[in-house]
Amino acid sequence: MADIRIARPHGLPLSRAKAAAQAAADDLAREYELTCQWEGDTLNFRRSGVQGRIEVNASQIAVEIRLGLLLKGFRSAIEQSVSKRLDQLLVQSAPPAVAPAAVTPDAPAPAAAPAGEGDDSGKVAA
Repeated sequence: MADIRIARPHGLPLSRAKAAAQAAADDLAREYELTCQWEGDTLNFRRSGVQGRIEVNASQIAVEIRLGLLLKGFRSAIEQSVSKRLDQLLVQSAPPAVAPAAVTPDAPAPAAAPAGEGDDSGKVAA
């Protein structure tokens, strides 16, 4: 059973989501000296006292981590660190937001034609 579970929805193409998962794993590997290996859409990682996986699918990235006895005391700090970094990577991996169209002031209304010009309101039908 996992000590830490983190799941984040995403709207990324699978390749971009996997790249974000790889970047998260690279950060974890540096910080916690982990080894990582992909098996399909799951990135497994481990070291003495830690093992886990990052599962990536079309709509979600899910992280599960099992901690050894010596690291269980750091569970909250590890969970916060992983959660924060995953959120950052998902934001960085998202396509740039489309800028809203430039707002232009409303064009002035056309000037009204003087009475009797351009309309039939003052004419009597014959």
